[in-house]
Amino acid sequence: MSASSTERPIRGVNVVILSDGREVHLDDIITSAEGQTILDDLDGAILGIEDQLAFDDGRNGPIWRKRAEMALKKKRRQRPGLQQRIGELRRAERQDARPDPATSHKDAKRRAFLKAAEELLTAEVVSEVWARAAERDPAAFAGSTGGAA
Repeated sequence: MSASSTERPIRGVNVVILSDGREVHLDDIITSAEGQTILDDLDGAILGIEDQLAFDDGRNGPIWRKRAEMALKKKRRQRPGLQQRIGELRRAERQDARPDPATSHKDAKRRAFLKAAEELLTAEVVSEVWARAAERDPAAFAGSTGGAA
């Protein structure tokens, strides 16, 4: 149940407040690395509040303690939504990184054809074919050293 772009921003629900004061809407997070950075910031804030509460000697008063406990509760509630967004982004990044199955199948067929041609033809003929291919489509061979791949 991810926050959608049409939802209005609600602090502590779909808007994370960073330690430097910036506010980030969950839908504005573009990469999983950016999300992980925000999660690290959120975890640091949670640990900071927990430390303050643990070492409170009572001088700050009950009002301060109540506010700190509420802030801690809000930060902890933000974490699952942020983790879900990071998971969505990671899945999308992995999906984008996978080669298209049709393309990889075509590439496998091309490699098999090249290997068979290299076995059947003499080395001179194979070199001549590579040279002619490079002449016809120099952009495809730009940056390569030539020869069979």
